[in-house]
Amino acid sequence: MLKIAIFNQKAGVGATTTALNLAAACYRKKRQVALLDMDPQARLTEIYKHTGLNLQQHLFKFYQEATPLDSLCQPLRNGLQLIPASPELVKVDAQCGRGPATLQKLGQGLQVLAQAQPALEVLMDCCPCIGVLPLSAVFASDLVLVPVATDYLSIHSAVKMDKALNALQPVLKRKIQRRYLLTRAEKRKAMTTEVELEMRRLFGSEVLISKIHEHAALAESARMGQHVFEYDADSSAAQDFMALYFELQDVIKQLPRPTPVAA
Repeated sequence: MLKIAIFNQKAGVGATTTALNLAAACYRKKRQVALLDMDPQARLTEIYKHTGLNLQQHLFKFYQEATPLDSLCQPLRNGLQLIPASPELVKVDAQCGRGPATLQKLGQGLQVLAQAQPALEVLMDCCPCIGVLPLSAVFASDLVLVPVATDYLSIHSAVKMDKALNALQPVLKRKIQRRYLLTRAEKRKAMTTEVELEMRRLFGSEVLISKIHEHAALAESARMGQHVFEYDADSSAAQDFMALYFELQDVIKQLPRPTPVAA
């Protein structure tokens, strides 16, 4: 099971848009994909709430009642699966604490889910904060994808993210694999080029070549309860996400493999 956490402490960088449309690109390539909405604001869930989604079966039940993730996975009409979010997720920090047992709980739940659906790939849409939920996603992930909007303030946010991930590595006793994805890019704006050059200076090859540009299709598709491939599979926005999918396949091939446990 491949697990990707889509996470930035800064809001408004396109994390939910990235999660949804990257999942859709994976599905178009015959992958089985589940989305975990880990944001109490439930923006991802909001897109699909009018499509027969059972909003009573949400991620907080995993934390509160130990409901298995496989029981919470709901099929969407477009072939994806979704574990919805709930505003109650804000209670996780207070009710469960930030100890190792809580931080490892999601990873353990995903291991059980992998037994039920071995071919499943999981994309986790994290809330923009440092709390139990995003930290759990980072702990459980094979790769952290950090969306970075092409503005100057977002560079500072990316530096903070890098420091935060590096600080977690001694706890995990491994390098946290991460890639930075430039979003809200505009080809005609000098700022896009300047931000990209600075990001590459700071993070080198961890900055993906693929970029997600500003497209009306992204906002319109979400408004209509669709991912961009449903809205217009031939759009430039869809092409951006397919390019991202193919680049990530090369990244995934290079990820360290877990060391087999001796019998």
